[in-house]
Amino acid sequence: MIRGLYTSATGMLAAQTQSEVIGDNVANVKTPGYKEQLASNISFPSLLIQRMGGNQASETVQIGGLGTGVGVDRAALSNVQGALQTTDLKTDLALTSPGYFVVQTPGGERYTRNGHFQLDANGMLQSPDGYALLGEKGTIGPLSSEFTVKVDGTVMDKGQGVDRLRVVDIPTDALKREGQSLYSASQPVQVSTAAQVLQGSIEVSNVDLSGQMVQMMTVMKAYEANQKVIQTEDSMLDKAVNEVGKI
Repeated sequence: MIRGLYTSATGMLAAQTQSEVIGDNVANVKTPGYKEQLASNISFPSLLIQRMGGNQASETVQIGGLGTGVGVDRAALSNVQGALQTTDLKTDLALTSPGYFVVQTPGGERYTRNGHFQLDANGMLQSPDGYALLGEKGTIGPLSSEFTVKVDGTVMDKGQGVDRLRVVDIPTDALKREGQSLYSASQPVQVSTAAQVLQGSIEVSNVDLSGQMVQMMTVMKAYEANQKVIQTEDSMLDKAVNEVGKI
């Protein structure tokens, strides 16, 4: 009975964690370059149940396995490409191929598919958070307001090549999310040789809003079911202690 309480409690905690992941996805449905997080359940090791006393006192009969609870596995990222939205802003860049832009932060290089960049007062390309966008030669700029970016990532200004955007390939399982659409990598990254860039567009979030709503309802049902199990177990314990115990 006590074990049942713990098992149901882990189910409620797992449902709560999943609801937080879903809520984060929904909150970032309009964040450019945001990648949907996927949280899946993982079961704790099961126990083998044996019934003592068969035809002989020392005989045991195997009944089956007993689950000991459930948790949420490490949230993975959905690497599905988000839709492209035309903005006609020269500072907006979208990757139409796998890979990530590289920006310089106080904590080192970070990676993003959020191509909503801007020019600062010195004409340097940077993210909305003020992080400098990096090319093969370093920071990009100063640029005039009429700069262009070719499909291969080459930045042109006043008819001359300034730099080429540095785009890197990173395995999805090596990405660690930092903030809304910024990532660090747990292993060395490789420069992409097949990057394709579209100027005047951004990649929108790949969150499937209707799918997230369905998942939220499923998680709520699971939470309520585990809650009812705990209430039932609590009622049985109450009877065992206060009624059966008096006999």
